[in-house]
Order: sequence, then C-alpha cells, then structure tokens
Amino acid sequence: MKNSLGNPARGDAFYPRGVEVRKIYRVLGKGTSIYLSAPRRVGKTSILKYIEEFPEDGYYFIYVITESVDSENEFFKVIFEELVRSEAIGRLSKLYDAIKGGFEAVLGKVKKVYNIEFRETGETDYHQILVDLFGHLKPEYGHVVVLIDEFPQTIQNILNKDGAQAAEHFIQRNRELRHHRNVIDKVHFIYTGSMSLYPMVEKVTALTAVNDLRTVEVAPLSYGEALDFITKLLGTDDVVVEEEILKYTLDKMRWLIPFHLQLIAQEIVEVYETTGNKVDREAVDQAFDQIVHSRNKPQFEPYFARLATLFKGGEHAFVFEVLEYIAENDNIDHDVLNDKRVKHHVEEVKRIMDILEGDGYLFKGEGHIYRYTSPILQLWCRKHICK
Repeated sequence: MKNSLGNPARGDAFYPRGVEVRKIYRVLGKGTSIYLSAPRRVGKTSILKYIEEFPEDGYYFIYVITESVDSENEFFKVIFEELVRSEAIGRLSKLYDAIKGGFEAVLGKVKKVYNIEFRETGETDYHQILVDLFGHLKPEYGHVVVLIDEFPQTIQNILNKDGAQAAEHFIQRNRELRHHRNVIDKVHFIYTGSMSLYPMVEKVTALTAVNDLRTVEVAPLSYGEALDFITKLLGTDDVVVEEEILKYTLDKMRWLIPFHLQLIAQEIVEVYETTGNKVDREAVDQAFDQIVHSRNKPQFEPYFARLATLFKGGEHAFVFEVLEYIAENDNIDHDVLNDKRVKHHVEEVKRIMDILEGDGYLFKGEGHIYRYTSPILQLWCRKHICK
C-alpha cells in the first residue's frame, strides 16, 4: 500500500473505510444531506475522493474544495463551475443532457442579462443560477451529491472578511438551497472540513440553521485496522516488523489516525534503511524521536498556524498557553484553566475548548481534565512551540 503522506489517499493508497462509507450511503438513501464530522487528518477528504471515484450505481458525486473562498457568491460560483465540468455528470447521458440543457438555458440568461438577480455590484447571482440549473434535473436520473470540502473554513473566511451578519447570511443561503423545491429531492450535499462545523455556526447564528444535516462521524482506525494498515505501509518498502513490535508502536501512538500511522511508518522505514538492523523497540523509539524533527514541519505547522484564523487577541493567547501547558504537564485541570481564562480575559471558554476537542487537539477525560489526543502532536508542541 502506497504511503501518500500529506495528500488525500487515492487508488491503492486508500485504506478501505467500509463502516463510514456504508453510513454515508445509508443517510443519502433517506434523502438527507450530511455533515461528515472528524478532527483534522482522520481521512475525511480521502473518503470523499473515494466515493467520487468509485460511486455506487445511481450516484453521481461532484467534489468541490472551497478553502480559499471568502464570499458567498464566489462559493456558489465554484459549485456551478465544478458541476458543469464534472466527469461524474458525463457518465449518464440523461443526467448530462439535463445539466447541459440547463447550463445552456442559464448561460443564455447570463448573456442576455434577463431574469437573473443582480447585486448592487452588478455581479451575477450564482445561488439563483444553481437553483435554475437544478430545476432541469429529475429524481429518476440518479442521486446527485455535491461534496463540499472545507465548508467551515469558508464560513470563517467570510466572517473574517465581512463580519458575522455576512457569515450568517451565507449559512442561511445554503439552507435555502438545500430546501428549494428545485433541489430538495434531486440534489444532496456532504459538508466537511478540517474545522468543526457546529462551533463555527454557533459563532454567528443558531444551530437550527444546520439542523437538517445528519452528522456522520469518521472515527480513527480500530486497533485491528491500524495494525493491518501499518503492516501494509511497511510492506510496500519491504520492511517486515514483528507483530509484537507493531503493537508496541500502536500503544505509543494511542490515537490511530491514518496520517500519524503514515508518519510513523515513514520514520520506521528511515531507521531501518539507515541502520540495516531488525526493527525492535529501540528502533521504534528512535522513529518517534525522528517524527518531530524539523523536516516534518510542513506536516505539523498547519495544526498551530491555523489557530490564528480561528482565534484572535486574548483568545489566541489563551489557546496557545493552554496547549503549551498541557504539552509540558500532560494535562490541565479546571482550576488552572480558569486561572488562564482570567489572565487573558476570555469569556467563552467552553466554545474554545469544544473547538480544540472537536478539531482533534485535546480530549476531555474524567474530572474535566484535558489531555492531548495525540502523543505525537504533544511531542511536537513540546519541542517546537513551547517557549
């Protein structure tokens, strides 16, 4: 199995996620749009790419990434553009003809500047164009599903650029699209991203704006899956490791997400090729030391750099002080957390901690004690972030 570290896994690099894929189809089969929920680097994008590339009969997936989009109209324009050039749509002649016919009709409107709502700036309303386009589809043509990656980031971008009112309007316009009579029984949506959706929505509006979405969780790999996955990753480089040593590796990792398994497999191969010795516990320990080497900065730096877009001022300082404290002390209790809240004049501690937990930085144990979800991320913070 190819190690596709840093990129969404595709083809022979994708480790089967049968449970999650079955859940997705079950929910879509009931006519419901989805929020695909998981922390960073758990494999959400790889799952979206897989179902796009290998759809079940009658399903037509269109993948759209909106990470850099910072306006409502641009968001709907990106979806429109991906839809009309999608390979998935071209696989079914009736669906293609419907989309093509709708596209030509809409394009005619754009050219003639008739029957299209224009904003004060004179730009075309792509939300309305999508509504018109979807009006040409019929349910019997098949299930059209738009896969929107980094949707929460788009909300954050709009919030940063145009404020809370614009971000709220954007969320509501997406809901309106999902429930429009031209859309509701014909087109569904799967939203996901490296940020948690619900805390982002709560920053600007009530959760009722997204209560029509069904949450599908993407869990870390089970112990058995992780054992199988790392064995296959190492096997690609002809590195054979005894099962007892592999279990030792997984026990040290604790949080068994594909990304971190790919990282440690890469370092184990590096140790093996450098020493030429059999991989034992000492070699695994060396691989863990190497995993937080500065050469892996591109893999870890985004975890911490992205916090600057999520939190500002005192909240940002509070978050980094909390993460650094836990990196050095292994956990933080309620009293210490409250002291830091007072120090940085932070009011919404629960919202902040929910984001850190939902995005995979921390988890809350008994007694409201927070720890790092991943010992690897804790090691990186201790070595490179702590002052």
